[in-house]
Formats: sequence, C-alpha cells, structure tokens
Amino acid sequence: MRHECGTLMYNYKFYIPDKSNQNGTHSIKLRYYENRNSRIQIDTGIEIQPKYWSQEKSFLKKSKEVASEFVQLTQMDSLANQIISSYRNQGRPLSKKMFKKQFEEGEPSINSKPVQDFFTEFDHYLESKKSKVVKDVIKDYNSLRKHLEGFQEFSGIIIDFNAFDYHFYQEWTDYLAYHAPLKNGGVGMKNNTIGKLVKNLKAFLNDRMRRNRIKPIDLSAFKVVQEEVDHIYLSDDEIQAIAAVDCKADEELGKVKDFFVIGCLTGLRFSDISRIRPEYLDDNGFLNIRQKKTSGRIVVPLRSQVKSILEKYDGYAPDIDSFTFNRRIKELGDSAKLHQKVEIEHKRGTIKEAQLLEKYKLISSHTCRRSFCTNAYLNGIDVQLIMKISGHKSEKAFRRYLKISNYEAAQKLKEAWGIS
Repeated sequence: MRHECGTLMYNYKFYIPDKSNQNGTHSIKLRYYENRNSRIQIDTGIEIQPKYWSQEKSFLKKSKEVASEFVQLTQMDSLANQIISSYRNQGRPLSKKMFKKQFEEGEPSINSKPVQDFFTEFDHYLESKKSKVVKDVIKDYNSLRKHLEGFQEFSGIIIDFNAFDYHFYQEWTDYLAYHAPLKNGGVGMKNNTIGKLVKNLKAFLNDRMRRNRIKPIDLSAFKVVQEEVDHIYLSDDEIQAIAAVDCKADEELGKVKDFFVIGCLTGLRFSDISRIRPEYLDDNGFLNIRQKKTSGRIVVPLRSQVKSILEKYDGYAPDIDSFTFNRRIKELGDSAKLHQKVEIEHKRGTIKEAQLLEKYKLISSHTCRRSFCTNAYLNGIDVQLIMKISGHKSEKAFRRYLKISNYEAAQKLKEAWGIS
C-alpha cells in the first residue's frame, strides 16, 4: 500500500482522524500533498471501526468484516496513483484543486500518451494540416486561436482540455457575439462567423480524441449556428458592365477584372482559378482541373471571353491574391455603376441587424461562383449539369448558392405555366 513520501511532493496517504463519528465509527480520509506546505483533505465516504485500520500501512486490514470497504478503498488507491503518475510522467504540476476534482470525478483527466498544453497541441495540429488544405482554412484556424486567446484574457478562464463544457460554450459564444474585437475597430461577430469558429474548434478536439491524445469530451452542446445570409449575385448584364470598365491605366485593376470574369463564367473557386495553367486546357475548349478543396475532378467548357483572357496570360490566370481582389473588385463595381441599394440582414447573438448598402460594396470573390450558379439556373440549365461544372456534391449544398429574388422566382413560374 502507499506510504507518505519523504518529499511530500505530489503524494497522498489514507488515514482516520482521532475523533469518531456520532455512531462510533471513524471516516477514512485521503490527504493529498501538493508540496510540504500545501495539502488538501478529501473524505472517501467510507466509515469503519478503528480496529480494522492499520496505522503502519495507512490502509484497511484484510478482514471479511470490511471486505467491501477494502475493495472500495483499493480502487480509490489505484485512482489516486493513476492521477499522480500521469502528471509526473509528463512533468506537469498537479495542484490540490485539480487532484481533488479528478479524484471526485473518478478518473484521471490526462491520457497516458504525452499531450502538450492546449495551444502547443493546437499548433502541432495546424502544422500537420498546412500541406493538406487551402490557405483560407489555415487562416480560419489562426483566427480561432486568436479568439480563444482573446477570450482567455477577457474572462480569466484558462484554456486547457478540461475547459470545454457547456458553461465554456455559453461564455465563449457570448464573448464572440458581444465583446470580441474586430479588425474594423468594432466589437462582436455575426452568428455565421461564430458558427465557423465553433465548427473548427470541434474539428480540432474531435481529431485529438480520435488519436487518443485527450480524454473524451462531450461536445453535443457545441452547436454550429448557420443562418441564411443575404449574399448577392450579379446578373449577366452586370458582369458585362464590369468587364467593360476601362483599366488600361491600372494593370493591377485589369488583372482583378479579368480574374473576376473568369470566376463568373466558370464557377470555379478562387483557389482553383489561381491554379489554372496551360496543361489544364485541352484542344476541345475544355478546362480539366482537380478542385483543391474537394479533390474532385471537373471539366469546364470555356466561353470565348474566358479563352481570350487566358490567352492574354499565356494560358495562366492573372496573378492576384484574394486580399487585393476583394479590396479592388469594389472599385470596379463602383465604376460599372452598380449603385442599386440592397438591404442586408444578419444576427449578432440574439440581435437582428439590418444595413442598406449599395450593391457594389457587397461584391467579393464569393460573388463570382454564386453568380455563375444563379445565372445558369435562371437560363434554364438543368441543376445536375450545373453541379457537374461547379463540383457541388449535393443539391442541398448547391441550392444555397442560388440567390433568386421573389420577382425572378415568379417570372420562372410564369414561363413554366405559359402565361404571356
């Protein structure tokens, strides 16, 4: 049985106090030593007559009269030893508060495999993903790390693998909705942005659990909020209005314009347009490319306007980064006089907010793919054919890209019913 260690560092002993209970029994206690000057006492809940206690061994004597108590205390002894050993093996401090919490929960909270602290483990995970995912995914995970650190500083809650419970979820999402600082100087995120952060946190934690790096965590309360967003699309006429903007005096803006037209007329994601090269173009006017995000292969027929742009760049797409594109595409929309007012609604926590913005201010790289899908649908092309080009795996996912106004929906019904 365990004995009190001479160093009194991360050790424990069982004992019975001199004072008896009202019924004449004595309660078995556990005393844990964080160090010589810091200890904590825990009641095991076991009561015995003192004649069954061995002061020499600090444990119950083997006797049939206390057989069940002996088994129970042996299990507690094993648990206490597991908790201390797991921390010692990893060289991690074990406070008396943490020992008491784990002992009363009935299990060590650290896996026998060595695991780093949360942010070190997170960084290892992120490093392993860099060669497998697009840059935007890495950017999303870096954002997650930043907002976990921000919450830790704001709330005083230490982010470790024991922190993730329903209370944490409520406090963190409340912080993100109403207190998290934004790049534009404001505070508080939209619900869909919060949903993405929750999704990525769950992905990381589930990966660590699958690899037995951490003990199981109940994430059932960690809901990924997704709300319908008022994204815009551009009609064929609006796309051509942007294509007609004169950019001769601004080479960078000209590249943004050409990149935009390719996106609107092919439905490719930004990351896939950036990867277009001569060997992906065949003699029949098709672009054959494997999508970076899904690894699915697609074949896209190229319209003459796209062919002309690619010829200008010797079979490559214009060299432009997403940050520059999203900043300068709005200049093109402004020059094309896309000043129609659009009301945009979103939720931040439980608060619904609405803005009235000119259409050009809402154009981004995502507008290209959304415009391609919506225009193809409005032009009567079969959904399954569009999905073959866009690479969507399900019709449900595809239909989220369709941005059809009530008027356009009514117009399609009018045509289908033969109403003149």
